[in-house]
Amino acid sequence: MRRISQVLEGKKIENIPEEISKEFEKIGLTERIKPGMQIGITVGSRGIKNIVLIINCVIEEVRRRGGIPFILTAMGSHGGATAEGQRRVLENYGITEKTMGVPIKSSMDVVELGRLENGLPVYFDKLAFEADGIVVVNRIKVHTAFKSVIESGLCKMLSVGLGNHKGASLVHYLGVKGLRDYMVDFAKVILEKAPVLCGLGILENAYDDTYRMAAALPEDFVRVDMELLKECKRIMPSLPVSDLDILIIEEIGKNISGTGMDTNIVGGIREYRQGEYDPPKIKKIILLDLSKGAEGNALGIGLADLITKKLYDKIDFRATYENTITTTFLERAKIPIICNTEEEAFQIALKTIWNLPGTKPRIIIIRNTLMLDELYVSESIWQEIKSRSNIRPGGDWETLRFDHQGNLTLRV
Repeated sequence: MRRISQVLEGKKIENIPEEISKEFEKIGLTERIKPGMQIGITVGSRGIKNIVLIINCVIEEVRRRGGIPFILTAMGSHGGATAEGQRRVLENYGITEKTMGVPIKSSMDVVELGRLENGLPVYFDKLAFEADGIVVVNRIKVHTAFKSVIESGLCKMLSVGLGNHKGASLVHYLGVKGLRDYMVDFAKVILEKAPVLCGLGILENAYDDTYRMAAALPEDFVRVDMELLKECKRIMPSLPVSDLDILIIEEIGKNISGTGMDTNIVGGIREYRQGEYDPPKIKKIILLDLSKGAEGNALGIGLADLITKKLYDKIDFRATYENTITTTFLERAKIPIICNTEEEAFQIALKTIWNLPGTKPRIIIIRNTLMLDELYVSESIWQEIKSRSNIRPGGDWETLRFDHQGNLTLRV
């Protein structure tokens, strides 16, 4: 195996506070906040880079205009679909009442704001509805279950994140159709009925640094979601090849992707229109561990072929099943073959990739699907990619081996 670096899109915002201030000035936030208004600022369950700094900046922008800010947990059914569980998710990101200096409000209670033309009720977080104003903060990125012109972003934060367990379940109830076709319709009703002041869309580069931010008035949520998603698809990273025998992933988790590992990277999106998605061809996926930030939620393991017992023992089945059932994609929580050691998992994968004897296997090792700038590739893959301008060797050849406990010695 050889460690390599992929040179990816690295442009980033150098002064985040200044950029946020400029964006809020651009949309005239001062005119929308009256002194004494209770302003809720949303924080979701995804691992957004610089989220503590970004939320602190939003807090200060609200305070500067005389508003009284507080944080709203906005993560649908994540965190075990409990208020306390969602607080714990934020704590893993360093977001607490002590570190942020504002109250954190979390509840699964919802109000019904209206109905879609097809009769579906629109549920919305009760605490958010009772606020004087809401600033919706979310990362805009590709979704892991469907393809469209709007996927994860401001509209999804409204209809799923602030829908709490009841609203998130309803949006997911019709599967891909519910997410792709109705999610924005839910958001439009919420924008009409709820006290939404503005949104702040975040776009990250291939290194998960803050690449761009865009403030949006309620009437501009759809436009900003579409614009930033288009740019996201242009700059998003990928594996250096799309055809491989074995992919070893060191960790998965909800803080990494909605499905633990990004299906845009490893495959697993079942329904899409021609030209929207080109899934990779990976014969076997091995998962070594569950991230600490996952809080035991192992949604996504069903996309793998082999997992370690170490990972299995960390699964919180209540949290995993609650979230999986809400998404309606039950196959993503199916249990793969459980191996006592990482070595056992690798040997099983090697025996089951259907290669002719003597064929050198095409293997890639990654830390997780968010971090694709540094990885290990086997010799056959290196020969294919070594002349590319964005590929750099990161060291000499190393042997893929395991220690006396059966753990892989190569780590990204």
